[in-house]
Amino acid sequence: MIRENTTKSKLRRGDTVFGMISLSADPLLAEWCGLVGFDFYMLDAEHGAITLAQAENVVRACEGAHITPLIRPGIFDPKLVMQYLDLGMLGVMQPGLKNADEVQTLVNAVRYPPRGARALGPARANDFFIGQMAQAEFVAFANDQMLALPQFEEPEMYDELNAIVQIEGVDGICIGPRDLALAMGYPDGAHHRPVQALIKEAIALARGANLAVGMPAATGGLAQRQIKQGANFIMVSTHSLMQQGAKNFLNG
Repeated sequence: MIRENTTKSKLRRGDTVFGMISLSADPLLAEWCGLVGFDFYMLDAEHGAITLAQAENVVRACEGAHITPLIRPGIFDPKLVMQYLDLGMLGVMQPGLKNADEVQTLVNAVRYPPRGARALGPARANDFFIGQMAQAEFVAFANDQMLALPQFEEPEMYDELNAIVQIEGVDGICIGPRDLALAMGYPDGAHHRPVQALIKEAIALARGANLAVGMPAATGGLAQRQIKQGANFIMVSTHSLMQQGAKNFLNG
C-alpha cells in the first residue's frame, strides 16, 4: 500500500525516532509495537529465519498499526532489496557494505530512476497500479519516502565514511558497536576507548552531513546516552526489551 514514511518525516523535522529490531516474523508483535508507540519495526532477516512471505504479513501488520516497516536483509542483493520494497517495506538497513561504491549500489537499489536503478512493476507497494496514484506520481513519492541506511560495523569502512556521507540518497548511518568492536579485536564489547573513539568520529561525520545516526540501545538509560552522543535513530531488540520486562517483573 502507498504510505507515508512517518519515521523519515520525523527525522526530517529533527525528531529522534525509536523502534524495535526483531528476529520474529510474528505480525502480532509488529502490531503491538505500533500500538505501544514505537516509530518503526525493523525485521531482522540477517540473524532471523524469515521468508519473504512472512515479511509481507509483517508489513500488513505495521500498516494497520501505523508503524514504519523496515528491513535488515541477510545478504546484499539489489533484487532481494527490490522484493522487500515491493512488499511495502519503507527502508533498508544494510549490513556487510564495505565502501562507497557498495553504498551507492544500495542507494540505487532503493530508488527508481533517475535517482536510482530500482525496477518498477505492479506490487503491493504501488497498489498494483490500480490505486489512485498515477505511475509517475508513485515513482516520485516512493523515491522520497525510502530510507537507505548502510551499517557501519567494520573499521575498514571508516576510511570510506567521508565519501559515503556525501552520497546523495544516503539517509543515515547505522552503527553496530558490537560487531565493530569484534572486528577491532575486542570480543568482550564496545566499551574500549579505540572503539568508542571510532564511533564518536563516525557520528560526527554523519551528523555533519545532516544524516541520521542509528544506534542500538538495550535500556532507556543507554538510549538517552546514545542520544547525547548524537544518535537520533534508536533501536532496541525484542529480546532486550523482554529481558528488562522480565527482570522488573520477577524482582518486584
